[in-house]
Amino acid sequence: MRFDIRRAFVTVAALLLLPALLACGGDDDDPTATATGSTPAAETSATSSEVTAPASETDTTDDGDEPAATAGADGSNPVPPTGTAGADATAPSTDGSSGFAYGWNVAVRGDDEGGGHNERVVDSVQESGFGWVRFQLEWSQFERVDNQWDPLPVDRIVDEFAGEGINILLVVAKAPDWALDPTGGQLLADYTQFTELMAFVAQRYAGKVQAWEIWNEQNLAHEVNGNIRVADYFELLRAGFAGVRQGNPQALVVFGGLTPNGVNDPSIAIDDVEYLSQIYQYQRGEIALYFDVMGMHVSSTHNPPDTMWPDNPSDEDGYNDDESFYFRRAEQLRDVMIANGDSSKPVWITEFGWTTANQAEGYEYGANNTEDEVAEYLVRSFEIARNEWDFVTGMFVWTLNWTTLAPPEDEKYPWSSVNSDWTPRPSYDALRDMLKD
Repeated sequence: MRFDIRRAFVTVAALLLLPALLACGGDDDDPTATATGSTPAAETSATSSEVTAPASETDTTDDGDEPAATAGADGSNPVPPTGTAGADATAPSTDGSSGFAYGWNVAVRGDDEGGGHNERVVDSVQESGFGWVRFQLEWSQFERVDNQWDPLPVDRIVDEFAGEGINILLVVAKAPDWALDPTGGQLLADYTQFTELMAFVAQRYAGKVQAWEIWNEQNLAHEVNGNIRVADYFELLRAGFAGVRQGNPQALVVFGGLTPNGVNDPSIAIDDVEYLSQIYQYQRGEIALYFDVMGMHVSSTHNPPDTMWPDNPSDEDGYNDDESFYFRRAEQLRDVMIANGDSSKPVWITEFGWTTANQAEGYEYGANNTEDEVAEYLVRSFEIARNEWDFVTGMFVWTLNWTTLAPPEDEKYPWSSVNSDWTPRPSYDALRDMLKD
């Protein structure tokens, strides 16, 4: 069952799989949850963890040369406050404090009772030998009313990791209703409001948050208010980049990871390679000026990391007949960067992983992955990145510890590398023991 707009009965297929796509984004109906997130069904990659504050708180150049800055979508000239991204930018190093960025996506809590939980996360991160974490800041929770900030939940979490010397990649996503364009003509009514947000948080967490990922899986309609337009993300990233440079010029700006899906329907999803190609073509490649690191999400379902369709497909049943379902999808995304003269930028794979047997509908393929296979696949993925992909300088495993917050029937649960009682699964042991340089 391949979710692909090219199939004859795509409308039916889309309707059948729409619930899985809608689940990818982390909305959680449990009012007691203080951190939410979701993993992908077969066609989509896992989404990042989200910090949810309690209510009481908180056109490519023809010759392939480097793209030139041109007028923005509104006719204005792009003027990032403190330089531009790319090879000539005055931007921080992409390797963090200890070379390659070994990272975990983590489930965290920002409420009054979250301290003990977050301490356990810190312990698990440190014991694994990883130096980075990734989680999500929900704009809709951080700024429920225009210009009224509620930073306490995020403060608590950031301070917990930063105080222990752990680097942070913080994803900012999920626009509040008040910021959306009521006409539906674009994502935000006023993109300068996003610049203000990013300037505020970049300054507030300067020295604590080393990198900012601007949005999450913006090639899914439900992540961008129901209609996918590359022009929206162009403006969003440009605005976010300006804000980060204002608030903390030393922080990295990461292009929001796209989800692999094989669909080309703007009301549902756009194929990740197609989306990336389109945004590089928009405004003659100007997008390259507004980020330091290319973020990627890769979803491998039950396919080993060395396999790739069609030349070396997996022999697993199902979810093996499209490039979207393989770890080496990253190579095709990198090819888009190269074709558009942006090869000097490094890549971070900000979400990747394998689920074991999964109770959630749409994740049945997880039953094909044993605990030991997941451990093997994760380690091999790092080996591929370190030995074969010189363009990758960081990878963030999905996920460390959703078992400690989500119930077993939640799709996020079996992606975790620790059990609900914090004891290690084979994947955690393998990653802890893996050689890191």
